[in-house]
Amino acid sequence: MAVRARSFEIRYDRNEPQFPTSRSSRTNIMRKGVRFLLLVLLCALALASCAPQKNIVFAPGRTGLPGHKAQDPRQALEKYGKYLAATHPGDPARVEAWKNTVDSAIQLGDYALAEKSLRQWQFESGKTVASWPWNQSHAHLLWASKGRGAYTAYLSNLMERKDLEWPTREAAGRELSGHFWEHGEYSLAFDAMGFLYRNTSGASAKGALESDALARAESLSPDELQKVLDSSLGADPTTYPWSTVVWAQSMKRLDRDKDSWPSVWPSLSGIVNSGELANRDFFAGSLHTLEQKLGAVRQSLVLLLPLSGPYSKVGWQIAKGADCAWRENKALSATPEIKLINTESPTFLEELQSIPNTPLVGGPLRKNVWEKIRMAGLNRSIRFLTFLPSVEDEGREAWRFFSSPEDQARALVKGCNLLGITSFAILHPQDRFGMAMTSVFQDEVYSTGGQLPVVRGYDMDNPPTWTKAVGAVLGASDAKNSMNPEPPFQAVFLPDSMFRVQQLAPLFHYYEEKRLVLLGPQAWSQSMGGGGLEMQYFDLAVFPGAWDPSLDSGNAARLRQGMIEGGGRADMWAALGYDFVRFTALLGGGQGSAENFNLSLAQSASRMPWTMAPMHWTNGRVRQELFLFQPTPSGMVRASMDKIRNVRAQRQGQREERRTQLSGQ
Repeated sequence: MAVRARSFEIRYDRNEPQFPTSRSSRTNIMRKGVRFLLLVLLCALALASCAPQKNIVFAPGRTGLPGHKAQDPRQALEKYGKYLAATHPGDPARVEAWKNTVDSAIQLGDYALAEKSLRQWQFESGKTVASWPWNQSHAHLLWASKGRGAYTAYLSNLMERKDLEWPTREAAGRELSGHFWEHGEYSLAFDAMGFLYRNTSGASAKGALESDALARAESLSPDELQKVLDSSLGADPTTYPWSTVVWAQSMKRLDRDKDSWPSVWPSLSGIVNSGELANRDFFAGSLHTLEQKLGAVRQSLVLLLPLSGPYSKVGWQIAKGADCAWRENKALSATPEIKLINTESPTFLEELQSIPNTPLVGGPLRKNVWEKIRMAGLNRSIRFLTFLPSVEDEGREAWRFFSSPEDQARALVKGCNLLGITSFAILHPQDRFGMAMTSVFQDEVYSTGGQLPVVRGYDMDNPPTWTKAVGAVLGASDAKNSMNPEPPFQAVFLPDSMFRVQQLAPLFHYYEEKRLVLLGPQAWSQSMGGGGLEMQYFDLAVFPGAWDPSLDSGNAARLRQGMIEGGGRADMWAALGYDFVRFTALLGGGQGSAENFNLSLAQSASRMPWTMAPMHWTNGRVRQELFLFQPTPSGMVRASMDKIRNVRAQRQGQREERRTQLSGQ
C-alpha cells in the first residue's frame, strides 16, 4: 500500500492481534471466564483504591487517545463488569461493554487487566478478532503500553490485511488518517486516505473521500501544502489525494494573486481533464467559472534548437522527445502547438519575435545563440528555460532546464562519501573544460569537508607525457620490484573525454595502483556502448548522468515506445524534450513577474513525475539530482556501491599480498 512507514519503528505480524487459543480450552474458559473476570475487576478496583493512580500521558493531539473516556474509570469497570456478569454471550450490547472495560483499564494504566479483558472478549467469540471494535481497543492498548509507533504500525498493518472484511480495514484506515492529521503529519494522513480511495468501491464512497481530502487541504496554509507535495515522492498530481492538494494550493495562490491565473490554470485543467475524480462535475464547474471570470488561457510553446549543422542530431532528438509528450497530452487535454525554430537559421531572432502571445521557450542549446538573444534583449520579455549548464542572472532574467557542472560534482562527491571516500586527487587536461571542471570539483570537495592533496594537469595533445603525469600524481617511481608509496587519496577525478581516459586508466595499473575509484564527467555518457572498453581498468569507474536507460517507470516506457514508433531511440536528449513538454504543461505560461515564475517552477517541480533525474528550483535556480553510472563495453549501468566496495576490498587484499611478496625477496 502507499502508506509510508517512515515514522514506524515497530511492525507486527499479521497474525499478532489474535491471542493464542485452543478449541479444547475455549469451552472451559467460556464457562468460568465472566465470573473470573468480574473477580479480577473487583480486585483491581480494590488495589487501585489503595495504590497511587498512574498518570497516563498520550502523544499531543486534540483528542489524545481516541475511544472511551470514563469520568471515573474505576466506577466504569465495576459497572461494565456487573453488566457482563449479568448478561449472556450474544447480547449486542456486550460489545460496547467489553470495549469500555478495556478502555477503562487502559485509562487507569492497568495494561495487564486490559489485556486480560481483551483475551476474555476474544474467547467469548472467535469472530471478535476480525471486528473493528476489538482491534480498535487492541490498538489503544498498544499505544498506551508500547508507544505511538506501535499504535500506528498496528493500524497500518490492519488496513493491509486482505483476510479481514473491508469495514474493519476501512475503519483502521480512517482512524490512522485522523491520527496523523491531528499530529500534523499531513502527508501520511493523505497517504492513508489514498489507500482507502484505491481500495473502496462506488462513486458515492469515493466522492465522500474527495470532499474530505479537499476540505482538509483547504484548511492548510500554502507552506504546509507545499511541504505535503514535496514529500509525496513524485506522485502523479492528477491522482487522488494529491489532486485535491494541488487544487487547494492553486486556489489559495489564485486568491492571493489573480495574475497567477496563467500559471495556475494548467494544474487545474490537468486535474479536470485527466484526473481520477468521482466529483468531476464539481471540479469542472469550478474551473469553468474561473475561465469565464478570468479568461481562457492561451499557451504558446517554442523549442529553440539547432535543426541543421553539426548539432542537428541532438536538436532533433530533443524535438522527437517533445513530440512524444505532445502526442500523449493531446489525447488527454487541449495541448498547445509546439513551434520549432532552427537556431542555425540567420532569421531565428525575427521568427522568435513574431510569435504572438508571449511564448515560453525551451532552449537554446548553445551558448553563442544565447548571447545573441541577450544582446537583442529578448530575455527581458520572454521566459526562457535554457538547455545550458549556466546562465547569467538565473532566476531573474533567465532560467535553466539542464544540469550544471556543480550538479555533476555534487553527485560524484556524494557517491564517494557513501563509500567512505573523503580524499581526492584531480588529473585534468590543460584546456578550458578541464580547468573549469577542476575548479567546480575543488569547491564541492572543500564545501563538504573533504581533502584534495593532489591536483595536476597534463598536455592533452602530448600523450607520451601522460605516463609521467600519472606517476607524479601517485608519487610513484619506475624502480622494479618496489612498492610505490600509499597515495593520500582514494579517488581520482578525470575531467576529460572517455577517448583519452581509456588511454590514461591503464597507466594507474602500470604503477600497480588498482584500488582508486576513477571519477568522470557526464560527458562520458555520450561515449557509451561503442565497445572496446577494457573493463579491468573501469570496474571502479563512476560518472553522473541525467538519463537512466534501464529505468522502468511508466513515463520512461512510454518515451521508449513513442521514440520507437517515430523511428528513433530514447536517450538523454529525447528525455530532455519529453520532460520539458510535460513539465511546462504543469507550469503554464511564463506570464507574470519573475517572482511568480520562480514560485511556479518550485511548485510544478514538486508535482512532476520525472523521466530524467529530478530537478528542483529554489528562487529560480535549478539543481538536478543526477544518477551515478558505471561504464561497460555494452553501455552504461547504474552504479552499485556495494559492488564497488567489494572490488576495492579485493584489490586491497591483492596489494597486501604483493607487499608481502616483495618484502620476502
